[in-house]
Amino acid sequence: MQVVPEHMTSQHMSPTLKVWQAWPGRHSFFCDGRVMVGPDFNVTIFAMLLTTGATVTFWIFVCMEFPVWVFVVDLTLWIMTMGFMIATATTDPGIIPSNRGMEQAEVEGCANAQRFMNVNGVSIQLKWCRTCHIFRPPRASHCSECNVCVERFDHHCPWMGTCIGRRNYRYFLGFVNSCCLLCLYTACLSGVFLYHKAAATAGSRVAGDFLSRMLVHAPAALGLVAFCGLILLCVGPLGCYHCSLVCENKTTAEELKQTHGAANPFDAGICHNCNESCCVPRGEPRIQFRALVSEPERLEDTCGLIANDAADGQYDAGTQEGLASGDFGDSTYGTGGLKRLPTADLDACASPQASSPMRGCMRVAPSDTPGRRTHDGAPDPAAIVAA
Repeated sequence: MQVVPEHMTSQHMSPTLKVWQAWPGRHSFFCDGRVMVGPDFNVTIFAMLLTTGATVTFWIFVCMEFPVWVFVVDLTLWIMTMGFMIATATTDPGIIPSNRGMEQAEVEGCANAQRFMNVNGVSIQLKWCRTCHIFRPPRASHCSECNVCVERFDHHCPWMGTCIGRRNYRYFLGFVNSCCLLCLYTACLSGVFLYHKAAATAGSRVAGDFLSRMLVHAPAALGLVAFCGLILLCVGPLGCYHCSLVCENKTTAEELKQTHGAANPFDAGICHNCNESCCVPRGEPRIQFRALVSEPERLEDTCGLIANDAADGQYDAGTQEGLASGDFGDSTYGTGGLKRLPTADLDACASPQASSPMRGCMRVAPSDTPGRRTHDGAPDPAAIVAA
């Protein structure tokens, strides 16, 4: 019978404690871990109330003077904006399982090691996260606001209250574009309403007098024009900026840091880039927040995560230096039992001097029996034995 190293066994957590209840990040959870929001969710609520307040004001003071289809279109745009905002704020952005239970000697050994991945002929060094204790996949980054590593990290958005990453970026794009359309639609129709109200009243056409009559006869419409115009000036350029990033297959973090310089290895043409950002299936989250905690933060193999993503075409079949082909070809995350590891692999996993890229990690394979799970949703290594 194989023996799982002592530091991989359950020691400090209650077997009935769930992942979200012992979560090391700064997120908040509701409905028994079914809903996750970021640390700035109060700002998101404020933005939702502000948007809803402006829209209701438009319905009450402006829409009454127009045909019913004007109200229907505005209602549709508002529902789209709120839907995309809620989806962005409550969707797992692509949090990568951490490995914070790693021993200090092992941490130092990994921090001094180097891992590379070849993406379309460009060698990319995988960065070691000293907080999450993992080698981050390409394009991933650690968010100091949420205290987690996120796949294809774009930025931390305070208005959404969370990170924008691989799994919620398309929702963020939808929110920005629908918000622009809503503001433009509201401002234009409010302006038309405002002009007709001011022009219908007697008086001179002097600019000052005309504006004063606008303020007297349609103050709500004037406020809507000013408010929506201001929002549009802020969100409009942001929407154009992100559309250009999508076309070039870049993230905000990569653009600001000039990570790839002139040669972006992920750029595969406008059509492919747009399809990757908006249409490719997001996949299941890496972490099962409602799983039972059976080990404090001893998580799955990030190297296998990278190899799987390469095999799935996310990195165009790039290979990581030091990983043999097929080493992690059958691994998955948060959906099965632990793969049986040879004793040598277990020793290498725990050894800070080992050269194996799986050091400090564990491989996970599909299983028909869910079983107990680790802190971030991986199955409990203490419950796995090999024949």
